[in-house]
Amino acid sequence: MNILVIGAGPAGLMFSSQIKKLNPDWHINIIEKNNQDESVGWGVVLPGRAPHHPANPLSYLSNHETLDAQYIEEFKLTHHNDSALTKTGVTLCGAERKSMVHELRQLCIGLGISIEYEKPASKLVDLQCNKYDLVVVSNGINHTSTYYKEALKPKVEFGKNRYMWYGTTKKFDEMNLIFKTKAKGIFVAHCYKYSSNMSTFVVECSEETYINSGLDEMSTQNAEAFIASVFEEELDGQTVISPKGLKWRNFMTLSHAQAYSDNIVLLGDALQSGHFSIGHGTTMAVVGAQMLVKSVYDHSDNIATALEDFNQNVMPVMQLFDQHAS
Repeated sequence: MNILVIGAGPAGLMFSSQIKKLNPDWHINIIEKNNQDESVGWGVVLPGRAPHHPANPLSYLSNHETLDAQYIEEFKLTHHNDSALTKTGVTLCGAERKSMVHELRQLCIGLGISIEYEKPASKLVDLQCNKYDLVVVSNGINHTSTYYKEALKPKVEFGKNRYMWYGTTKKFDEMNLIFKTKAKGIFVAHCYKYSSNMSTFVVECSEETYINSGLDEMSTQNAEAFIASVFEEELDGQTVISPKGLKWRNFMTLSHAQAYSDNIVLLGDALQSGHFSIGHGTTMAVVGAQMLVKSVYDHSDNIATALEDFNQNVMPVMQLFDQHAS
């Protein structure tokens, strides 16, 4: 079988590596619009402990212990200056996205899967779909490049709040939700550790607060300093760091009525985006990839049957994730 995968992120990499292990003679080619050193974001939240949890992509890496992943079993709520700490009863895993993606790419390369970088595919004609038995679109949240066919036109909704995905050297040992009032508005931080010396620090606020606080007119450096001052106590005076190229934005929720059309199938955020407040975007990608692997493996003699089987199984799961974030 000849397969093209668009996007070298967690969804496409997990699908490619796992289907290649089951069918070593299949030809799989991955194309990625960015160069091999570009990877957006700080840490991501994964379920359970590697190598035991099947929806944790680190479980599929023989060297997962070298990624310095952090395990979290407590939740801390801070409202202004009052805090409450509780055991969650579950184990979550914070991991650096860049190193995770790098190792998943190395896994694919080691299995004989080619990855071509700086190869964007934004139009149907770019894909040459007739050359492949299966085309997997796993290029993330991008409503322009996922519009390959009318049947796959996404529903796009934008949240009312503004948010920014910061990193910080302050280590948060728990999953934290922090509410702070400053500059005529309320700011909310979602934060957790993802390495022994770094944490993800996502901040959101209403559009009104965003404008009233002057964030809409601040430079990146000034916005970093302002947010650090809002959460000075929780950050212990440490700074926040903006990812390269990202700005304050409204969260875009992308969803679809179906997962495939002809031999093109959507996967990961390209199929259904997950809100950062529930922290399961990567988990959704991995679960979807595993479901696609099973469908394609079970019905390898008929791609149409495989994709219909995938569609029937994956759409209720994606909709469930979406409802949890509502």
